[in-house]
Amino acid sequence: MPRIFFSSLGVLGCALALFSTSFLGNVAADLHRHRADYGELAVTITRELSHGWSPSAIEQYSVTDTDEELAPLVAANPNDLRLLGPLLHASDIRVEPRWWQVLARHRASPDVLAECLSTLLSRAVRVRFTGRFVGGLADVSADLKSGRGRIGLWRLRIENRAKPRLQRPPERRVIGHA
Repeated sequence: MPRIFFSSLGVLGCALALFSTSFLGNVAADLHRHRADYGELAVTITRELSHGWSPSAIEQYSVTDTDEELAPLVAANPNDLRLLGPLLHASDIRVEPRWWQVLARHRASPDVLAECLSTLLSRAVRVRFTGRFVGGLADVSADLKSGRGRIGLWRLRIENRAKPRLQRPPERRVIGHA
């Protein structure tokens, strides 16, 4: 009797491991298969945002509260972003699954593996590209993940490559009275 019980537990354990591996492999393959779509989505989102630099322009693409995520980006450097102007062209588009980045950055430990599994199941990807805007070049990093039944924007970071122009303080003039 115990022999049958333990052998059936072994068979169930193997079946569970096989199912889990198959499921996670399919999710990873799906992320790889839709890489080009994620790159196009990130470029489209950036292009929509760059028309007026208003977070409300891309609410339809977001999986979180757009104002909460993008207000700090727009408020921190509104002049830099507005000086960039609209997006003209995106080059060097790289789509990286976030679960792979998590695993590559840290040693394998239970908390790292749990974070890796979480990012894999949420289908989180990071899209990086160089954007050529009317006002110059900028490095764009967009994090996309699954939410509300679709893939959408989670975080967006735009770094202007041009160094801000520092204005010199006016020269002091000595006015002498005779």
